[in-house]
Amino acid sequence: MEDYEKFFEMTTEERKQSIQGHPSILDDLLETIGHEETAIRDQLNYRLFILLLSENALGEEVIAGFVSKLSSADGLLYNIGEKGTTSVFQRSYAALFLAAIVNADRQLAILTSEQLELLAQNAVALLAKEQDLRSFVDSKSGWAHSVPNTTELISAIIAHPLYPIRFTAQILQAIRANIWKGYVFVDDEEERFCNIIQALSAKKIDEELFIEWFEQLFDQLEMVAFERGYDELWFKARTNQLNLAKTLYFYLKFANRNEKLRSIVSAFIQQWLKLS
Repeated sequence: MEDYEKFFEMTTEERKQSIQGHPSILDDLLETIGHEETAIRDQLNYRLFILLLSENALGEEVIAGFVSKLSSADGLLYNIGEKGTTSVFQRSYAALFLAAIVNADRQLAILTSEQLELLAQNAVALLAKEQDLRSFVDSKSGWAHSVPNTTELISAIIAHPLYPIRFTAQILQAIRANIWKGYVFVDDEEERFCNIIQALSAKKIDEELFIEWFEQLFDQLEMVAFERGYDELWFKARTNQLNLAKTLYFYLKFANRNEKLRSIVSAFIQQWLKLS
């Protein structure tokens, strides 16, 4: 891994020639994207990958190989459901690498509709099922951030010209699932969720779908309170939901769009904060 440092000192052309002459470097990078040390995972692997991607130093075959591995059970779905283990870094950085690829592919046009469909399917599954919700772990491991990195991937997929729009309802329900995981998000994750909603809104999706989804969030709060009472899970869900609602309101306000949805969001905030 220490050898990676030399790549940052090369010229663009030197990097391309070195990678072409030593393709095993990319295999090593792919095998260690979820390394448990942030010094390797972030400062070497991810940094080098983004540099090569931005310089168009990765061929179609290499990119296809990354997509194939990272969108599978070796990447996005690696030991999904675990929490408190190092497997979270594999899932999280698979999402981060794939987000970079999907964003770049809006110009490269390498990915097929079938590949993007699989990416959407597995990214939504990860967002819904991820149980390791840690943000910063420690100075050695750095950031886990699986949910935020997965939202980055989903936002990139939505912005792609080949976005399979049938996943919209599943994406919204995956956001809803995160509200009820018994964890209060503390590192602005609600902003990442709102980025997804903004990306969907830009696709001219019927506003009524967002309204129905948003109203169901608060319907669930009321239903759970009636059935189980105000337990710890309920209060954590309430905190997540109100944080999401407040952030969404200002996103819509500053973007000056979805006036009907914005009005409904405002009404629920006032109701649940007892401001009226």
